[in-house]
Amino acid sequence: MIQWPQAFIDYFTHAGFDVIIFDNRDVGESSKLDAAGVPDIMALLAGAEAGASFPVPYGIADMADDVIGLMDALGIEKAHIWGMSLGGMVAQHLAFSHGPRIGKIICVMSSSGDASLPQPAASALAPPDSEDEAELIDYMTQNLGQHASPAFPTPEADRRALAEKLVKRCWHPQGIIRQMAAALADGARTARLKNIAVPFMVIHGDADTLIDISCGQHIAETVPQALWRPVAGMGHDIGPGLEDEIGPDVLAFLGAPQ
Repeated sequence: MIQWPQAFIDYFTHAGFDVIIFDNRDVGESSKLDAAGVPDIMALLAGAEAGASFPVPYGIADMADDVIGLMDALGIEKAHIWGMSLGGMVAQHLAFSHGPRIGKIICVMSSSGDASLPQPAASALAPPDSEDEAELIDYMTQNLGQHASPAFPTPEADRRALAEKLVKRCWHPQGIIRQMAAALADGARTARLKNIAVPFMVIHGDADTLIDISCGQHIAETVPQALWRPVAGMGHDIGPGLEDEIGPDVLAFLGAPQ
């Protein structure tokens, strides 16, 4: 939740939108599902590459249900959804399984899960097993820089400050692994994406080193009448100034706040 830059949030609140951010299950300050155990991420990767099905503690559909549950708790009947990376997969499920509750979808730096698309490297998915706080902060600082946007660079001091907040707030690699397992087990959503009737916008950077831009383009080509917005120099993050680059297009897509 704390990875959303305040300037980015402010851009949309100043345009009149109420912005709600939250921790997904198993990370941050949301509920942890440690009783479900920790899947072997490397075995899951091998199974996914072989096209095998496998049991996981929970699925992306369950995470989409969490969003609807949060909306119910807040008394929100309908909402626009901005889903980024794994959140983009959750947003896809919301679009094809909970369409009446969704206004419009902005799916960012995500994938359809189609087997024909480039897959993230295994090393990028597995969190480190260290419990040393200083080592974890160094790792997160490096990781944030590895996937950063060259055209919207975040200063190293800011990346380190964010890494420290992430580690100190809640370092829970078991939850990260369970989330990754859910993504791997979800498989291809291509057929379901073709049935989406919700207005849909896809944003992806051509400098994304984690999820290749071809993955976002595939979503845009699959969802009926989806709006495709590639971004030059954008990586796998929301860097400083990105709101000025894509914000006007997003606001035009969303229309006036209701």
